[in-house]
Amino acid sequence: MAKTTGAEEPLRVRMYRVGFGDFFLLTVPSPTGPQHLLIDCGVTKGTTGRGDIGTLKAAVADMAQETDHKLALIIVTHRHMDHIIGFSRCKDEFEQFEVGAIWMPVWETQYDSKIEDLQAQLTALALDIGTHLALAAGNTPDRAELLAMLENATGHDFLAGGALGVAGTGGGTNAESLRLLKEGLKVKPTYYHKGQIAQLPKALVDAGLAAEILGPPPVDELAFMKLKDLRKGVGQYLEMSERRQEQDGGAFRPFAERFTATPDDYPASAFREWLPRNADSVQPALKDLKNAVAALRKAVDDAQPEVLLTAVKALDGFLNNQSLVVLFTFRGKKLLFAGDAQAGNWEYWLYDSDTPVKAPSGVLGAHGAQVLGHLDFYKVGHHGSTNATPIAALDAMNQGFVALCSTQADTFGSVNNDSEVPRIPLLAAMSDKATAVVRADQIPVTLSGALGNAVANLPAVPKNLPPGRGKLVVGTCCVDYLL
Repeated sequence: MAKTTGAEEPLRVRMYRVGFGDFFLLTVPSPTGPQHLLIDCGVTKGTTGRGDIGTLKAAVADMAQETDHKLALIIVTHRHMDHIIGFSRCKDEFEQFEVGAIWMPVWETQYDSKIEDLQAQLTALALDIGTHLALAAGNTPDRAELLAMLENATGHDFLAGGALGVAGTGGGTNAESLRLLKEGLKVKPTYYHKGQIAQLPKALVDAGLAAEILGPPPVDELAFMKLKDLRKGVGQYLEMSERRQEQDGGAFRPFAERFTATPDDYPASAFREWLPRNADSVQPALKDLKNAVAALRKAVDDAQPEVLLTAVKALDGFLNNQSLVVLFTFRGKKLLFAGDAQAGNWEYWLYDSDTPVKAPSGVLGAHGAQVLGHLDFYKVGHHGSTNATPIAALDAMNQGFVALCSTQADTFGSVNNDSEVPRIPLLAAMSDKATAVVRADQIPVTLSGALGNAVANLPAVPKNLPPGRGKLVVGTCCVDYLL
């Protein structure tokens, strides 16, 4: 793909195909030559193991050549593996870049001990649950889904690394990526939340680019993050500092030692609920008591997978809601990059409300309606997940925008329970409004070493768009939208 030069060249949004992960390069023409913005760089293999198609390093090399190792701005939306693992996996390449500025969400700030402590607790919680599941039986309910979400939260491959968790076969971890971004690129990041004025580098301002921060909510709006007191409300039954898998023969014990007891610590009458229906004695026979204890133990064990799934999904949603949401304006064109923002993040800037609700029924706020009613481009939220582009938001979007969806089919979820990613009804509804909705897995990959090609039965990327709607061009591992 030829480099854009000159102030009259179109703005270009490039979506690299790496599998299930965000990797976008925004190229802004200017009188002094193209200015480049990188928005995320990651991938994850997902529940099925097929989300990483093996093109990330080649795509980063392509981006490095395209930009001549110069990035005016790096935007990191949030700390999930499918958005940041590329920075540590390709550390040697990124260390050669000249970077003008780095933007991250306020939830990554290094200058607030409360935020640092919270993120450390989130990571420790993910590592602890992942350690347990890595040692658990392979038939543990929801194990694959849980491990995939925990790998995305940490960058650790728990199956490869067992109880300790190590970097996956591609290399890198989320922690290493964050260290590089915060300390290794010779630029101190700026941390943003809604309400702050975006400070673009001068080269981008001179080129005519403007940016508005729409999300995430500030740190005092935890209610909008759909989570309060994670360690107490969700993680309190996962005593992280006390791991006893070895002494318990691999069994997972959800409470700390000081909170545990044995059946002998309770009177026999405490187990009457678990005795056979015909038991008529307050002091049951020893055999019946043993059966009751076994029934109670089974009930607790059966409940643990559901408890873990709830905890991990809460963690996953909280990290997604940290997403930096940015609206760019260039030559009157509006481009919305929403990261993986979920309900709380969207609600905070869409509605004139002080309190988040699960099913908002009011009209959108004036500014939210204005933003969504005048879009030219939309980076589809959360890879096309059903929980990341609210129905009210899609309803408010104008006709004719172009959407790019960084996704890989058969990575997360299932059509059998309406959880497939990307969610087919969502993309269908979006297609009714958009000029084009292009999925990354529609792009044929011609790079050596790639593990996947375009998904069967998907249409080719459209070659022609209506007048005034720009142009789509397919490259060796990417698609460019020129507008």
